[in-house]
Amino acid sequence: MLKLDINSGDKTIDLEVLLRGESAPLKVHVGHYEVIGGPESGIKIGQITTSREWITEVINALAPEHTVKFNHAGLLKMIL
Repeated sequence: MLKLDINSGDKTIDLEVLLRGESAPLKVHVGHYEVIGGPESGIKIGQITTSREWITEVINALAPEHTVKFNHAGLLKMIL
């Protein structure tokens, strides 16, 4: 990961990663995220775009919104 920017006010995430074998970084923008608590705790992400159109199309076709589950949503909620 080359860059990670989390804007807790706007609830957006921007990141850059350099994939193995690639010469240019992949930029990813998460247009909205929501931290979810309780038994289904995690972070729900949506409105995802990338610097590679085909990856954006695949994401939007297969999982326009996705919840990444984890055990420490309360802690993440305090941080974000």
